Parts: sequence; structure tokens; C-alpha cells
Amino acid sequence: MSPLPLSNLAITSALWLSLLPVMTHANEIKGLAEQTTSEQAKLFLNAGSLTTIEPLFISFHPQQIKLEEENLKSLKKWIAEVKKSEVPIHIYSYASPPTARMDMTEKSALHMAIRKAFNRALDARNAIENEGIPERLIALHAIGPADVSPSDMLRITIRSN
Repeated sequence: MSPLPLSNLAITSALWLSLLPVMTHANEIKGLAEQTTSEQAKLFLNAGSLTTIEPLFISFHPQQIKLEEENLKSLKKWIAEVKKSEVPIHIYSYASPPTARMDMTEKSALHMAIRKAFNRALDARNAIENEGIPERLIALHAIGPADVSPSDMLRITIRSN
């Protein structure tokens, strides 16, 4: 009979947490420099506060690339919540393909949509970096056209999905 997955998680978590002080103490005895807490440990230890952080959705006009002042204010407010935890931030950018372009193939329209999505994600990344979040914690995902409503938007989240 196999144990329940939840009990495995509880045992694994308890064991991991019990070993954390031992590893720190062992490093001090050996004279090693104190290691910083890993990203996984930060996520695990801040899990309770991170569950309350909702993704930020920013809508765009189909031709708009830059963030507006109102969007920047809401982004700064969202970053203030996330900044304390130093967790990875994922920027998912969606863009609709150009319309009324008779001289474009479907492939070139898709390419234009992905370029637009990438430029929006870059603008958001620059704004996030200006608020003090290191570049290594920011991941860009230029999706291009997708079956979401609105079709031109950014979804900024701490989850990788």
C-alpha cells in the first residue's frame, strides 16, 4: 500500500525545514561563508504571503506599445507587494495580428503580432527594473495572438503558467 501524496509532502517539507538550520550551522563550523537562501527556499518560506498576490492584467489598444501613466501606477503598486519576496516575475504578452493588411501573409501577420507583444513585454520589463527588481528575476513570454479576451494585453504574475 502506498502512502498518500499529501503525507509525503508533509514529511518531505518537515524534513527539509529541519535540515535547514543544520546546514547553516555546519557551514559556520567549517568556516564557509554564509550562503544566501536559495530561490526555492524563499518561495517555500514565503508561500503564505505569496498566495495573496494576484496577477496584474494590463489592456492595450491594438496599436499601442508603451505603458500609460495609469498602467505604470498600477504596476508600481503591484511591484511593491512582490518586491519583499524576491521571487521570479513572469510577463506574458499577448497581441492581436494586424487587421486590414491585404499584402501580408498569415505567417508575416503572426510575426508582426509577436514583435508587438515582445515590445510591450520589454517596456514592462524596463518599468519593473526601474522599480528595483533585478533583471535575473524577470522572464518575458511574447505569446502573440491567443484566444484570450482582451487579445491585446499583458499578464504579469509570479507564477510560470
